[in-house]
Amino acid sequence: MTKETPLFRTGVIFFLAAAALALFAANASAQGIEKFVVTGEAAKKAMTKSEISADTAAKITQVCLDFAAKNNIAVSVFVLSPAGNIVHAHRMDCLTPIQIDTGLYKAQTALYMRASTHASADRFDMAGQVTRIKLNQYFVSGGLPIIVDDQLIGTIGVGGSNMDEQCAYAGLVAVLGPQPPLTVSPPRAPAAAPAQQ
Repeated sequence: MTKETPLFRTGVIFFLAAAALALFAANASAQGIEKFVVTGEAAKKAMTKSEISADTAAKITQVCLDFAAKNNIAVSVFVLSPAGNIVHAHRMDCLTPIQIDTGLYKAQTALYMRASTHASADRFDMAGQVTRIKLNQYFVSGGLPIIVDDQLIGTIGVGGSNMDEQCAYAGLVAVLGPQPPLTVSPPRAPAAAPAQQ
């Protein structure tokens, strides 16, 4: 009978963790961009090979709509090409104009920043965000870049609910495979107590 030492157990745990990380990296890096972008004659006519296809955009949107229905929310979804054109858009019933427009604004901001709108909002203080309003940026979570094989093929923006980012993420994971984890905001500092007089 072999006696397991703490060093042996640590080595096994390290090996298993490294194997899992390597498997995730292999899956993430071998997504196969040609499955998700415009190809063939369509690519020749559009003169691009790195733009999300309408079929892929529709599939991502459908997963997001299913997520919304399951969570009893209503959303608007916009998928943009790298040039900023709408590839696919859908709005669920009962949304107000602002709830629809914010989906588009988030997709545009994710495209401009090449980052999630959540990460961009965390990156700038309020003064920095206000400055960037002049650049038509909308720093509210719900916009994500769509990246396959390290190439930006489009962006997605979801508006209308308190779960917009999770909705967009669900669509990307279901259709494209593993994605980088969502941004986690740092904890906010507690508000200062008012001075007593």
